[in-house]
Amino acid sequence: MVVSPKVATKKASKRLRVISALLLTLPCLIFSPPAFSNFKDNSSLPKRSRSITNNNYTFLIRPKFSSVNEFSEGFASVYIGYRKGYINNAGEVVIPPVFDAAGEFSEGLAWINMGGKWGYINKNGQLAIKTKFDTAREFSSGLALVKSGNKWGYINKAGRFVIKPQFDDAMSFTVDRQNKVANKVALAPVKLGNKWGYINRRGTLVIKPQFDNASSFDEDMAPVKVGDKWGYINSKGKFHIKPRFERAWKFSEGLALASKDSKWGYINQYGKFHIKPSFFEASNFSNGLASVWIDGKYGYINKKGKLVIKPQFDDVGKFSNGLAKVNIEDKWGYINTSGQMVISPQFDHAGKVLSYQTNTTYPKVGKAWVKVGDKWGYISLPLND
Repeated sequence: MVVSPKVATKKASKRLRVISALLLTLPCLIFSPPAFSNFKDNSSLPKRSRSITNNNYTFLIRPKFSSVNEFSEGFASVYIGYRKGYINNAGEVVIPPVFDAAGEFSEGLAWINMGGKWGYINKNGQLAIKTKFDTAREFSSGLALVKSGNKWGYINKAGRFVIKPQFDDAMSFTVDRQNKVANKVALAPVKLGNKWGYINRRGTLVIKPQFDNASSFDEDMAPVKVGDKWGYINSKGKFHIKPRFERAWKFSEGLALASKDSKWGYINQYGKFHIKPSFFEASNFSNGLASVWIDGKYGYINKKGKLVIKPQFDDVGKFSNGLAKVNIEDKWGYINTSGQMVISPQFDHAGKVLSYQTNTTYPKVGKAWVKVGDKWGYISLPLND
């Protein structure tokens, strides 16, 4: 039987319409919520064998993403298209991009936002705590700070309120982010009315609301504001350093930033200026060094207040694992604690260096996110012994 070209064309057109309809419905099947943990999309991601080496770093994950976060517990949240998902250390998408916002994993759970509400997922991408909160923070020592309506409270990993929503503002029970352990003083700042106090993990007010502003504890002290001055209290709520500073930061490596006459200096744990206030901009100490701004450029001082890396950078970050990001003429690179340029300025943005466990011959390896053009990826680089 001979089929006319016109009939053949109609049949072919009909087949194309059926195929097109199937293709249009296929994404809905793939991205339906029950399929979270089975989704993998490696087509747009780098292959591990295609790493690029340049200067003193290697691309672990080639720049592919419109935005990225730091890795935590082996996962990093990234933007793919207009949604956030998670990749593993190999750059593979292990939790699909279906979230409006997503945070770091902490204690096995990560906060996510879908449709304007916040909840938590586990590392399989499964919803562990329903999206029912108005804001959420990461877990610390088994508790997470969440907002319900216009009040803040704390939930456990089952999603149940351990400390009911009652605070007008609050902060998390803090952790030592470098070592991922709970701080020695397990108190959280909370606000009732217009005053701040501190609660313990049972929700008991152990330091009554009396401060005009407050921050979390570090090195057994917390900065608090009374009137227009800042001082430091101990875990009993007693002033260890009386309020006399214009501004004050938390202690780090035995010293804290404090300002007097609109200039920053560093005080010791007795409240005495160890490094006199002489800087218009400065940061806390990290790896024994702190950044300071002098005559329009950033450099670094040591704990004696001596300038050990001369001011030459347009912008800088804190040292982490012996390296710090620095900016020269809108490009970012990395220096070591001796001020030597380890990676010359070449990236459009860069993050801090985290330690990274590998099976390579390097005894110590670091990882950092970087931006090249309008895309973000991750590099590895050797750390100082």
